Amino acid sequence: MNDSSNELSKPSLMQLLMVYMKIGILGFGGGYAVLSFIQSEVVVRNRWLTEEQFDHMVEMTSFAPGPTTTNVMGAIAYRLLGWPALVLGTAAVLWPSFLLILILAKLSDVLHSPMVKGILSGIELAVIGLLVDVVVTLWHDVPKVWLTVILALVALAATMLNVNPALTILVVAVLGTVDFLIRKKPLGAPTRPNTAKPR
Repeated sequence: MNDSSNELSKPSLMQLLMVYMKIGILGFGGGYAVLSFIQSEVVVRNRWLTEEQFDHMVEMTSFAPGPTTTNVMGAIAYRLLGWPALVLGTAAVLWPSFLLILILAKLSDVLHSPMVKGILSGIELAVIGLLVDVVVTLWHDVPKVWLTVILALVALAATMLNVNPALTILVVAVLGTVDFLIRKKPLGAPTRPNTAKPR
């Protein structure tokens, strides 16, 4: 992938907070379901990160405990504008959900309404679509080599067997590290042709 970091823009703190509040208000589904929305705002629309940088953020924050969305957006905010953006950006993402939870806690009877149940069922289907989009996007960006397929199948099998997700990520990361140490180059990196002139 070509390095297009010279084409990126750097947001002001207010711009970052506005985008983060937008994601916090409209980002239904949580977790990996929101990653596609985050990518469209941060990578495609505003050009704050390249696709490769965004993928690295997702991969690295997968090791951290806590909600995936919060971890990814906190890491992005810190990379762009440092600690103030991390703290304020996290608050900007979380306050819509916090407010909604407070309202629903006071109106718990509303959750039993047929209309609300229908809305929630529709949201569940939308979340499934978002998750599929995230999987397709991430698969599009990873190198297509045999080890990629093996690692993906190992992770899938571990998930189907209800293995702890943290353990699954750790095992796959170790396997990827072993591959790197054996071949001494990143997974899927192109091999440079031998341009040496014959003697």
